Amino acid sequence: MADITARLADLKARIDELAGLAAAEHRERASRLAQALTGDLEGLLEASPPAPRPAGPPPRAPRDEVERCPVCSLRSYHYQRGTIRESEYGGHEALYRCGSCAHEGWKEIA
Repeated sequence: MADITARLADLKARIDELAGLAAAEHRERASRLAQALTGDLEGLLEASPPAPRPAGPPPRAPRDEVERCPVCSLRSYHYQRGTIRESEYGGHEALYRCGSCAHEGWKEIA
């Protein structure tokens, strides 16, 4: 990721330089710089994405399928079977629904 960041910073500096060359007397140099920038951007777009994490099986259902609801505080917050998904921060989460107040929410599971 640091390599991409450095390359993008270099492209930004070169684009700023190109903006400064917009006068009529520098048209040829601006055209060459624009072509070079286009090639670099295409190279970045074609760069291979980071290797995906190995997809392991999702974790088993939570041990306690009923918990205290964060809204009504009654012990009626039920795990909904078949709703385990990968969390955007890593790990897994499952959908819970309260049988009392109908609150729904995703909860991190271990």
